[in-house]
Amino acid sequence: MLHSMARVNQLLDHEEYISHMEKIDMLEKERLFCKHGFEHGLNVARIAYSYLLENGETLLHKESVYAAALLHDIGRWIEYGTGEDHAEASARLALPLLEECGFLWDEIQVILKGIREHRRHHEDHLTLLGTALALADDWARDCRHCSGQDLCHKYHEAMNRVMY
Repeated sequence: MLHSMARVNQLLDHEEYISHMEKIDMLEKERLFCKHGFEHGLNVARIAYSYLLENGETLLHKESVYAAALLHDIGRWIEYGTGEDHAEASARLALPLLEECGFLWDEIQVILKGIREHRRHHEDHLTLLGTALALADDWARDCRHCSGQDLCHKYHEAMNRVMY
């Protein structure tokens, strides 16, 4: 069965999404550690979707998983400027984008909750999407080949985390 990704493609072409990503790219230009641009979002999407499939999840539509992953960090530029948690900022920024790209209200609620939860992998009672995004967000990092290993607290966490 072919799954349409038309709404995700519309999201990727959306002027506001592009603007958020450009702000992040600019602010992370000299960043030593992992960056949070399109490639990171796409890697998170692929890993989260694979994780869900491998765990027998069939209720979450691929398009919703990809949308959540591609939007999970769009509030990073706000966090860099104000200190507001980027997961909350990302959910707030994602809402109008999801509405404009034709996602249904029930889908939007699942996506926003997953985005809000993507930093809480040490907590119980996360949604399935929140769990998948949290794990994929870590697994998408190439810690083994990073030049910032010695200075990065996430490197040691990632190397000690069970992958599956």
